[in-house]
Amino acid sequence: MRLDLRRQPKQRGVSVAARNTGEAARDASGASGDNAMASNGTSASSEVVILDYKDVVEGKDLKAEIAKAYGPGGLGICALRGVPGLEDCRKRLLPLAHKLAHLPKDVLESYERADAHYCVGWSHGREKFKGKPDMAKGSFYANPVWDDPAEGDEAVREKYPYAATRNIWPKEVPEMEAAFKAMGQLVYDCGKHLVKHCDRFVQSQYPSHEQQLHDAAYKNSKMLAGRLLHYFSPTPDNSTDDAWCGWHNDNSVLTGLVPAMWLYEDTGEEVPSTTSLSSTGGLHVRGRDRSVLRVPLPSDCLGFQIGEAAQVLSGGALVATPHQVRSHQRREGERPICRESFALFIEPQWDAAIAPPKGVGYDSVLKEEETELIPPLSKRLKRTPPDETPVVFGEYLADSFQEYYKHNN
Repeated sequence: MRLDLRRQPKQRGVSVAARNTGEAARDASGASGDNAMASNGTSASSEVVILDYKDVVEGKDLKAEIAKAYGPGGLGICALRGVPGLEDCRKRLLPLAHKLAHLPKDVLESYERADAHYCVGWSHGREKFKGKPDMAKGSFYANPVWDDPAEGDEAVREKYPYAATRNIWPKEVPEMEAAFKAMGQLVYDCGKHLVKHCDRFVQSQYPSHEQQLHDAAYKNSKMLAGRLLHYFSPTPDNSTDDAWCGWHNDNSVLTGLVPAMWLYEDTGEEVPSTTSLSSTGGLHVRGRDRSVLRVPLPSDCLGFQIGEAAQVLSGGALVATPHQVRSHQRREGERPICRESFALFIEPQWDAAIAPPKGVGYDSVLKEEETELIPPLSKRLKRTPPDETPVVFGEYLADSFQEYYKHNN
């Protein structure tokens, strides 16, 4: 869910294990995903499982790859290469995050929706981190597929405002609605192919599973959260140490990740491929061995992280991984550099009941759960084995909001 990124757990001391000392330099085309940052010293990294888009669409047997990416020993992320239209959509949308974030404050505030818990429209500094407003990033939220996911049902909208409120769009950036929807639809459609492979893998472990992930996220749900993000260049006023986004697990079934762009904060121009960026910036995950790994997402790939809803529905065959986004460390005399990104949280419907496959208990879901970096999943699910009662997704979401806030503050 989009609020996993908003609620930032306490930063705790964790060692970074250096798996590879050299990161891939930016490719000559100037594309600037997080993998594109040149190495300036030792940085932890690990290989991302990369799937060919054609193989995913044509239904090739990818169970071994899904297990490597999303199983108990995986990083919780994989990437699709060869997605038609990805680069065009990326170049249309991501620079608009910078354009939006630099509109006058009063204009941006007119697109805030406090009644939707700042989960629709603009949000900046409305959540707290260590008791202070988080000024490190600005976000714009919308459902890219359904402008009115509640389909006019005001009772649903009142009960689930963070999920069922109608979209709003900034008239000062008129091109943003079409670009946002195009990018979101592309990610959504790719995820639909990928989630079927996840179902096949889970069914190989638990035959009673059938296609629960696809049904929960696609067939029976209109709950989508697209999040366009502008990470401001760190300053004394907005610094959160080296973290732009604190440790969290996504609540979703899948979260689609578009490779980030790095821009100059003052002009919005893309940072040239010849510029050396710090090797610490970008996405990091907590490995199964409890080391912290920088995970480079290739700039020509669309990333997908597995979320806690998938962990529940798969009976722990798929496992969400704690992750965070770290900032570029600006050197003396260097121009301020910011990061633009887009994520799509693909989730069960707000009132959907989710549970492990028949005959599988929550003990399998909660095996080796993370309790240090994030609030324990068991505390948010409120299920203790041998209890096998399904959890209403919207209720689990609300409990997660509260637990992350307490953990953070």
